[in-house]
Amino acid sequence: MPTILTQNWLTNLILPIVALAIASLSAFAVWRHRWFSVRPVLSTYTWFLVVTSVFSLIIYFLQVPETFRSTACRGYFLTYYSTLIITCFFSVAVLYEFLFRMADTNKSIQRTAVFGFVITISIITAWTYGLIKITSSATETLAQAARLFNGLTTMALLVSGTVIFAIKMRRSLHLEPRLSIVLATLALYSFVDLLVGFVLRRSEQITVILDDLIWIAFATLLYWALKNGPATSGAGELPPTA
Repeated sequence: MPTILTQNWLTNLILPIVALAIASLSAFAVWRHRWFSVRPVLSTYTWFLVVTSVFSLIIYFLQVPETFRSTACRGYFLTYYSTLIITCFFSVAVLYEFLFRMADTNKSIQRTAVFGFVITISIITAWTYGLIKITSSATETLAQAARLFNGLTTMALLVSGTVIFAIKMRRSLHLEPRLSIVLATLALYSFVDLLVGFVLRRSEQITVILDDLIWIAFATLLYWALKNGPATSGAGELPPTA
């Protein structure tokens, strides 16, 4: 828990506030243009990012008395690693929602999207569980599980994104360019984040700043894709509101 608010002010305060502001614009666009009725998973994911960002800032400002600090830290890390796992789950779900919506009324492709999501999550979970049994002690199970789940999800997003784009091209499925960029970004975001962390692993401060900048770029792309309302192509999609 930070005790001095000016410590790491750039990475703990300024950049997170900028990211939160941009993500909040995306959440407002989701509400304003009724995206929940068109892409419920992407919309829920957008609001989830805003809520978790708000809680992160609250934790930064929270000054916990020394008596409760140990318990508070355990609670924080429990929440942090659980949130990381849920975020990974959402990322995979959003990716396959793109394929499901591109399918329009094609039941075969829609089933492929559903089965692809279930199989991907099952493989990630099974691999995580197996590796936890081999490598982790009881005291670090959740932390190790979150790290493994995140790493495996990163690889799964790359593979899934490649498969989805291949299906899109082979079946001539329509997806607006702005949403295609979001789809590609979702598939690549975690990989770029991990790659930066690996390449700059000896420069922790630079890594944290770049991670925040990558996150801000991702939030900006998401807002750019959502701000004008849902795409009008595809069954059940709504036109932009005034």
